[in-house]
Amino acid sequence: MTKIRITHRKNILKSTSQLAFTLAETLITLGIIGIVAAMTLPALIGKWHKLVTVNKLKTAYSLISQGIERAESDYGAVKDWTFRDKDDFTNKYIKPYYDVLKVYEKGDLPAGFHHYCMDGTTCDNYGSFKNAQKIILKNGMMLSMDIDTTTENYVWLTITIDLNGLKNFSTYGKDTFIFSLDPTNEKLLPYGLGRVTGEFTNTNRDKSRKALMSGETRSCTRAGLFCGAVIFLDNWEIKDDYPW
Repeated sequence: MTKIRITHRKNILKSTSQLAFTLAETLITLGIIGIVAAMTLPALIGKWHKLVTVNKLKTAYSLISQGIERAESDYGAVKDWTFRDKDDFTNKYIKPYYDVLKVYEKGDLPAGFHHYCMDGTTCDNYGSFKNAQKIILKNGMMLSMDIDTTTENYVWLTITIDLNGLKNFSTYGKDTFIFSLDPTNEKLLPYGLGRVTGEFTNTNRDKSRKALMSGETRSCTRAGLFCGAVIFLDNWEIKDDYPW
């Protein structure tokens, strides 16, 4: 009886050893898993960052649109607003309609803070960013308003929004985007689809996706100012050809 039990145990141990992995096999398997993870993880992280950016951009667009609607209920249609002084405009039509955490006056930003273009160059002057009030919202985003008053007949508002506020490296097309509010059509549009600097009359400027992506200096693949327009045209999606 004892001999039978010993034989049975030996058979179980033999069967178990046949099913188990050797140390070498385990290390090889872990190595393969590590290689696959190293190849796929950056892509997954990139997709996650794109998704987060798009969701923040949609939130910003909705937030600005709602603020404009509330201001219209107090001051009438956008076409009747006073588009002259950017500070007066911000104080009257913008700040009262958002949850403001802090206000930075002209030039009153932390030392070393810059905006960069998609090509890596410093782009602090777009939207007169340095020469306008900047407001930090309670959700962490930063808004900057610029009024273009180059001519008496054509004035409009440019809104620069930094999705991360002062927290991270700020790049147009990645976490910084621009919108235009034109009193002649009363629409809030991504910069490039809406009026742009130097555009004082109705124009036949090419607003196709191809032109917004790479047609001129301000395009998405170069300065990055038209990137919001590309995402907007792509139904709030960052596609594979986007210069991420």
